[in-house]
Amino acid sequence: METNDAHPDPAELAQRLGHAFARPERLAAALTHRSFSAEAGQPELAESQRLEFLGDAVLGAISAEWLVTQRPDWREGPLTKVRSRLTNAATLARVARRLDLGRYLRVGRGEEQDGGRAKESLLADTLEAVLGALWLDGGAAAVRPVFAQWFAAEIETALVAGRDDNPKGELQEWLQRERRENPRYEVVEETGPSHDLVFRVDVFRGAERLGQGAGSTKRQAEMNAARQALEKLAEKPAADDSNGGSPDGSAVD
Repeated sequence: METNDAHPDPAELAQRLGHAFARPERLAAALTHRSFSAEAGQPELAESQRLEFLGDAVLGAISAEWLVTQRPDWREGPLTKVRSRLTNAATLARVARRLDLGRYLRVGRGEEQDGGRAKESLLADTLEAVLGALWLDGGAAAVRPVFAQWFAAEIETALVAGRDDNPKGELQEWLQRERRENPRYEVVEETGPSHDLVFRVDVFRGAERLGQGAGSTKRQAEMNAARQALEKLAEKPAADDSNGGSPDGSAVD
């Protein structure tokens, strides 16, 4: 493994994660961006995207497990809301910075010059890839302590937010987790006398209408539209939360 200044030994990162990799190449792959593989002429190195795919499912399962066991009195709505906060790109990037993942990344020269090591999206994707590598190497037992330690501050913040009634914020976080655009609200109808107006608002993701709500103010109508959108999204088959990972405690290989 390369251990020069540009590419410090991933074993340092493994030590911070508290896991001795049986196959260190898994961690090395998680830290290898496709731009590095392309410039090296070694496309077989571009494993980070596959591990990222797995890590997304792993984080969803581990965070859901933690919430269900630690908050037995919570219903599905708050649980979903908190899990969404724990798995969105902004949260992942903050955790990645605490781990100093950017320093261990192998990126191409162009990506390096473009500030790739500090990009939120790249850091978030890399953390997911690292979680995928941990899962492959040691299963849930390797991921749980990393989640408990390095997500601790995010867990505390998310639990507080989970008690708030903020469907618009929750919807935005849900869509951000899916790497999609922000929701767009549109007033489609105003009815009633001027002193007793009723607003009807639709909320969209691009051209797709996600929900509809009514209220005596635009804000109230938007919040009701967001609530309906969240209910519909929660009813969809959760490919978003289980992109191929094994939800039990066994390692995938």
